[in-house]
Amino acid sequence: MEGGRDQVAQRRRRQDPGRVRAGLLGGGTQVRRQLVTRADEFLAGRPYSILDREPSDWAGDAHDYYSVGNYSWPNPETADGLPYIRVDGRRNPDAWSDRYDKRRFRQTAAAVNTLVQAHVLTGEARYADAAVARLERWFLDPATAMRPNFAHAAALPGRHDGAAIGQIEATLLTDLLDHVDLLVRAGRFAEGLPLLQDWFAELANWMRSSELGRQEELMTNNHGVWWDAQVLRYLQFVGDRTALTEILDRFGIRLRHIATGGSLPRELARPDSLLYTIYCLRAFAVCCRVAAAEGRDLWNAPAEPGYGSLRDAFHFWAGHANDDRRWIWPRQPSDLDRTALWLADEAAAVYQTPGLKAFAETLRRQDLPDPEIPATAAMEPAMEHIPTGKE
Repeated sequence: MEGGRDQVAQRRRRQDPGRVRAGLLGGGTQVRRQLVTRADEFLAGRPYSILDREPSDWAGDAHDYYSVGNYSWPNPETADGLPYIRVDGRRNPDAWSDRYDKRRFRQTAAAVNTLVQAHVLTGEARYADAAVARLERWFLDPATAMRPNFAHAAALPGRHDGAAIGQIEATLLTDLLDHVDLLVRAGRFAEGLPLLQDWFAELANWMRSSELGRQEELMTNNHGVWWDAQVLRYLQFVGDRTALTEILDRFGIRLRHIATGGSLPRELARPDSLLYTIYCLRAFAVCCRVAAAEGRDLWNAPAEPGYGSLRDAFHFWAGHANDDRRWIWPRQPSDLDRTALWLADEAAAVYQTPGLKAFAETLRRQDLPDPEIPATAAMEPAMEHIPTGKE
């Protein structure tokens, strides 16, 4: 493992924070002002911890992450609301209350990412210090840290206190690790880095070995692809190239999620088929980025007979979502943000096709809002080049 971590460190040193700053500067005065304003708001707040959860009827350990699913609701047929029921596509606002950890977990990630970007942009140490303080409080300080598992995520009170699908709530950690890498490249977080690597090594091990983790791995929709994306990114972060290679070697089975022609049937069946199609493609993109850092091109991985390729999937999305009349599957009022644009830009850069380039420009003209949790895609000029089949 130590040799692997040395290689991770070498890759980080080859990334110049100055290029990241150039990407942020290229966003314009208003974008920079908004970034600093939001970072200052996080500076004024206190770091959250897993222990901030309000008391509830749940009898689990205070250091374990606990949440109910977004689509979980009290049972209207019973006096006490138990057992909860699941209504796909209908979000329960109570899932974001302080009786659960989801909101504070997401706010912690949003704070870290924003503060890191502000530090890279301005060079001011206070932003980096605040980002480190939040990482330490949520992940590292034994008195306040979350245990590295999601065994009690997506609970359905009255039925179970955690489900395999709850691991999807951790997908934001893939972007958080990109920002941790930026901290390290900027000469910050040297002492905390090995401890955070240990935390993510434990999380990756739990996802690979626990019953819930294995259940999620076997999912044949966006959950399965995000399992790959998360575990690959965590293994990359800790430098476990042996385990990482094992997952990359069998990546082809994930392409069976793509139908001939490029559709994602399991996502098209959801109440918000467009949002879930994009969500699944984002997971595929994370896998491809990790593979690219290992010198492997998954963007152009060939499809098995009877299935589609990633190239097909991105072009299906662009070709149908570009015209509302062609997106004939269930949709809800759009809550798309700029991650859709960044994903389209990335696919256009990889595949270099007129259709994807035009689609990205169409999204750019829509003036989509920024995501709740900042992503490194906002600093695209700083990202490593992604190998394509043309190279």
